[in-house]
Amino acid sequence: MLGSLLAMMILSSLGIMGIVLERFLRAELGRQAEEGSRLLAASLAHEIGSFIDLHFIGLSLLESQGFSDASGPELLQRTYPAFESVLLADRSGRVVQASTLSLESGFDLSMRDYFRIPFNSQKNFVSPPFISEARYTSSAVLARPSPDHVAIAYISLGFMNEFIAGLPSSESKSIAVVDSSGEFIASNPAAFAIWRSDIVSLETWFLEHDPEAGSGHSIGRSLGGEDEFLCWATVPGVSSWTVIVAEPTERVFRAVFFLRIVMACGLVAVGLVTLLVNLSVIRFVRKDIEMLVRFSREIADGKLDTAISFRGFHDFAHLASNMERMGAAIRERESSLRTNERRLFDLLDFLPIPMVLFTRGMDVELMNRALSATLGWTRPEIGTEADWLLAVYPEEASRQEAMQFWATYTDKLRKGERPEGPLKGSLRCKDGSFRTCIGEAALIADRFIFTFVDITQADEAAMRMRASLTEKEVLLKEIHHRVKNNLQVIISLLSLKASSDPGISHMFAESIDRIQVMAGIHELLYKSSDLSHIDLSEYVETLIGWLLSSYAKERIQPAMDLRLEPIELDIDKAIPCGLIMNEVLTNSLKYAFRQGMENPGIGVAMTRTPDGRIVMELSDNGVGLPPGLVPGRSESLGMQLIVSLCAQLHGSWNLDSSAGTRWTISFDA
Repeated sequence: MLGSLLAMMILSSLGIMGIVLERFLRAELGRQAEEGSRLLAASLAHEIGSFIDLHFIGLSLLESQGFSDASGPELLQRTYPAFESVLLADRSGRVVQASTLSLESGFDLSMRDYFRIPFNSQKNFVSPPFISEARYTSSAVLARPSPDHVAIAYISLGFMNEFIAGLPSSESKSIAVVDSSGEFIASNPAAFAIWRSDIVSLETWFLEHDPEAGSGHSIGRSLGGEDEFLCWATVPGVSSWTVIVAEPTERVFRAVFFLRIVMACGLVAVGLVTLLVNLSVIRFVRKDIEMLVRFSREIADGKLDTAISFRGFHDFAHLASNMERMGAAIRERESSLRTNERRLFDLLDFLPIPMVLFTRGMDVELMNRALSATLGWTRPEIGTEADWLLAVYPEEASRQEAMQFWATYTDKLRKGERPEGPLKGSLRCKDGSFRTCIGEAALIADRFIFTFVDITQADEAAMRMRASLTEKEVLLKEIHHRVKNNLQVIISLLSLKASSDPGISHMFAESIDRIQVMAGIHELLYKSSDLSHIDLSEYVETLIGWLLSSYAKERIQPAMDLRLEPIELDIDKAIPCGLIMNEVLTNSLKYAFRQGMENPGIGVAMTRTPDGRIVMELSDNGVGLPPGLVPGRSESLGMQLIVSLCAQLHGSWNLDSSAGTRWTISFDA
C-alpha cells in the first residue's frame, strides 16, 4: 500500500511538470509556425495580385497604337501566354475584335456579368473561376473597361498549381488559393482545384474570417480528418481570392510528441517499480482473470450457451455476473437479427421490383419472384455473377460492356463514392426473348442489391408515339400545302375576273395581294421543319421581293433598307403581321414617291425588345400622308385594316408623318 502511494505521488509530480512544459513548448512552436505560414501566405497573395495586375495592364494595351487594329487581340495573346483568348467588346456588348482561337467573334456579351459589371462601374473585374474545357484547368475572365469598350480575356490559372507544387514549402505544407465562395482555384494536390472542391462545406472558419482584415490564422480540419494549423492572406485587388497555408498540427508540434515520449518513458520506469511492488497481488487474482478471459473468449467464438461458475474474489464476482448477463443478451439479439434477416429476405422476395442480391464475393444469394416472373430465370439456375452475365447477355460485346460497367459501379460503391447513372440495356429471358431494363445497384451492409425496371412497354409506346407524330407532321404539311393551293386557286379566279374587265381590275388587285400574303405563310410552313412557326425575317424578305416585282417595275425603284432580326412567330401572329406590312408597303410603293425625287427609299426594321415585344418599323421618305388623315377614322379600307390588325395582335401603333411616313407597331411575341 505504501509503495503504491509513493508511486502515485511520483507519477503525479512528473505528470504536472510535463503538462506545464508541454503547454509552454506548444505555445512557442505555434507562434513560430504562425509567423512562417503567415509570411508565406502574404507573399503568395502579393505575387498572385501582381500577376493579375500585370495582365490587366496587358489588356490596357488594346487601346495603344500597336494593338488597336484587328490583330491586336491575337498579338496580345501571343505576348501573354496565360491568355487563352482575348476579346474586345463595344458599348453595346458586341464582340468587335477577337483572337484567332476564340469562338465568340460577333457574340453579344451585353448580358454577361464580365461585360455588364465592369462597363457600368468602370472598374476592373475578375470573374468567378471555372474549369476550362480546352485545358481542363482553372480559368477566369479578366475585364478592363473604358468609356467605349471593354477588353476581355480568358486567362488560364493552371500555372498556379505548378508554381505552388514547385515551392520548397509545398513538401511540408498544404497551400491553396480559393475564391470568395471557398472553391479551390489552385492547390497541392492539384486535384482539389480540378474537381472544384468546396472548402466552405468543410471549414466553418472560412465563413467566419474577415477578408478586410487582410490575413489571419485558425485551427481547421483537413479533408482527411486531420487537424491543421491554418494561415490565410487576401489577394490584393478586385479578385477577392484568399491564399491558405495549412500545416498538420502533428508536424508543427512534433517536439511536443517527443516530450511526451520522454515523459512516458519516465512514467513507465516508475510504473515498473510499482509493478514489482504489486506483482505479488496480481499473482493472486490471475486465476480469476484467466477464468473471466476464457469465458469472454468462448462468447466471442459464438458459444453463447456457456455458463460461468465463479468462486474467486468478491470484487470480481460482479464482473462475472455481468459477463454472464452479457452473453445471454448477445444470444437474444443474435436470434433477433437472424429473424429480422429472414424477414428481410422474405420482403425482398415479395417486392414487385425485380432484384438480385449478391454477396461481396458476387455469389447470388437471392433472386426474387419479380425477377423470375420478368426474365424467367431462377436461383438454382444462376449461382454467380458470371452465370448471371452469361445468361442475360448472350452477345460477347454487350456482356463485356456490362461487365465493365458493373465492375466500375460496384468498385465505387465499395469506396463510398457516388456511381454514375443507371445502365439501360436488353436482357435475355429464359425463353429467348429480350426485355429492355434499367439497372442500378446499392451496397447495403456487406451485400450488393441489383434492381431492374422493365421499360419494354414504355419503349414500345415511345416508338409508336414517334411514328404517330411523324404521320401527323406529314398530314399537317399536306394541310398547309392544300390551303396554299386553294388560296392560289382563289387568286387565279380573281385574276381571271379582273383581266376580263380592265375597268375593275384595280378593285381586285388589293384583295389578290392580301390573299397572296396568307398563301405565302402557308407555303413557308409546309416547307419548314417547324409546322407552327415561321422565320419572320425570311417571310419579310419574300414579301418585299414579291411587292417590288408587282409595283416597282413601272414606277420609281426605291432603295430598300432592311434591318431584320431572326424572329420566330406562330401563324396566328404571322398572318396579321404580313397583312399590315402588305398594306403599308403597298401604299408606299404606289403613292409615296413622285417622278424626279432624289434617293427614294423604304426602310423595314424588325427587332425584339428585352421584355419580349416585337417592334416593326415601316418607313419611307416620300410625300407623306394627306394632312388631317387619322387611320382609325379614315374611310380607306387599308387604314382600317392596319388599325384592326393591330388590335387583333393586342399591340399598339404609332404614325409619324413629319418626314415621309413612319409606322411603328409593337406587340407581344
